Amino acid sequence: MKKVFLSLLLLVIAVQYTQAQCDYTIPGNVFTIDGDQVNYPPGSTLCLEAGEKDYLLIKNIHGTAAQPIIIKNYGGELTIETTHYYGIKIANCSHVQLTGSGMSTSQHGIKILKVENGAGISVGELSTDIEIDHIEIANTSIAGVYAKSEPDCNFNSTRDKFTMYNFSLHDCYLHDIADEGLYIGSSKYTGQTITCDGKDTTVFPHVIIGARIYSNLVERTGWDGIQVSSAENDCDIYGNTVRYDSYEEYTFQMSGILIGGGSRCDCYNNQIFDGKGDGIDVLGLGNMKIYNNLIVNAGRTFKPDDPNAFKHGIFIGESVTSPNATFDVFNNTIINPKSNGIKFSNNTVVRASFKNNLITNPGRLSAEGNQAYINGNLASIIKTTNHFSPDNSSVLFLNVPPYMFDLKPNSPAVNAGSEINDLGVDFDIINRNRPFHTYIDIGAFECHDPQASITESNTEQLTIFPNPAKNFINVSTGFSTSEIISVRLYNRIGEDVSSTCSVDVVAVSDLRIDLSGLKNNYYILELNTAQRTYRQSFIVNR
Repeated sequence: MKKVFLSLLLLVIAVQYTQAQCDYTIPGNVFTIDGDQVNYPPGSTLCLEAGEKDYLLIKNIHGTAAQPIIIKNYGGELTIETTHYYGIKIANCSHVQLTGSGMSTSQHGIKILKVENGAGISVGELSTDIEIDHIEIANTSIAGVYAKSEPDCNFNSTRDKFTMYNFSLHDCYLHDIADEGLYIGSSKYTGQTITCDGKDTTVFPHVIIGARIYSNLVERTGWDGIQVSSAENDCDIYGNTVRYDSYEEYTFQMSGILIGGGSRCDCYNNQIFDGKGDGIDVLGLGNMKIYNNLIVNAGRTFKPDDPNAFKHGIFIGESVTSPNATFDVFNNTIINPKSNGIKFSNNTVVRASFKNNLITNPGRLSAEGNQAYINGNLASIIKTTNHFSPDNSSVLFLNVPPYMFDLKPNSPAVNAGSEINDLGVDFDIINRNRPFHTYIDIGAFECHDPQASITESNTEQLTIFPNPAKNFINVSTGFSTSEIISVRLYNRIGEDVSSTCSVDVVAVSDLRIDLSGLKNNYYILELNTAQRTYRQSFIVNR
């Protein structure tokens, strides 16, 4: 009797808890949720009954920043397969979260598995402050997600009338998409022509302020994996994985991630594998950071017999560039790109910095030499402590799933990078602390093997004299100079100045370095052996 009573009590509690989570339940045979028909107060939770649904239109729903309206699956998975022109459409809504996290046993509780004549999810008609998460989208005839309000003859979604704020899409799984996986914002930032009453009119589409695209898995897209355009400010694209993009080989629609015209987005901690397009295309406004990305085999399967069908690990071009724009591209790992590791083709920016990037086996190596690693002729390009290798084996990758391109502790990329404190980044691609101990690694991964640390005893093995120096220094290593793989000198901002100096072996464990080509300044001497990297600072003062 006690057991029965206890079971009934638990059932009552469970029912009360469930009811508390659902202010409104939307039955499976209801295909439209209209805030003009039912007043859903801010803070309400609308539960979509589990099962199958042909499509869903959500319109005129308005929460607030403090009390958004949540729309989620309830009682199991909600599945949509349709011949309609969308799976789910969000129209004229604000401060709404559409989430498939309504059950703990399914990562994607809302599944849009087939849309024969349109997109998986469409967000438009002046919708703003929208969050979409934990949804699977597959087998769409165009894009997986569209998020923009196209200008029309009402002229209410033009740039002077409307701004989309705070669009967020995360933890979604998109696969087998005919066009773009994600199409966020208008790609016609510089203007488009519409015809109204028989007259052509040039209009400018709205911009997005505040965009977060993160932790999504995108696989097998006909066009770009992720495209974000017209996101002028406060935009981040991070933590996404893109595989097998651009299989349709459609010109100008071939990239794992595209930061399109009118966007200013930081792009970091993404992993892009085996696409036919460029790994990351950057056509944005500038003043952007591209870092901690892993890009593998970008474009290698695109016209493999045509070396002039160029595809790059990272391509930075020019659409609209802001005055005094800069680009900081650092700590990326780019493996086996078809053409260049990084191709820079923007003549407007005032500075482009490429620091701590690890690039192997670019396809243009035999044709371009070292230019194949980072190709760009702008006078303001700064290249600092990048590691280039014609093959992967010499880098000493860990080669252990799931992080195949993490570094072994004796990798020449470990502890070989320049400081990035001024860039405000203290983490690597899998959010481990950077640096691990004292010095930063080159590439997306920061090796956290204890053997990779540089202890005080290591630096004590280097004795530099005289210090301050004038025209030369003597270096006593404490080990045989035959163990040294490379000797490098860096100035105080991390630039490699080794080419201005000459190194002579004067004894079994001693070096003499000619400094006559250096100016008065603070420098770091770096010795690399097969086991460790050793550093010691010194000053030139004549």
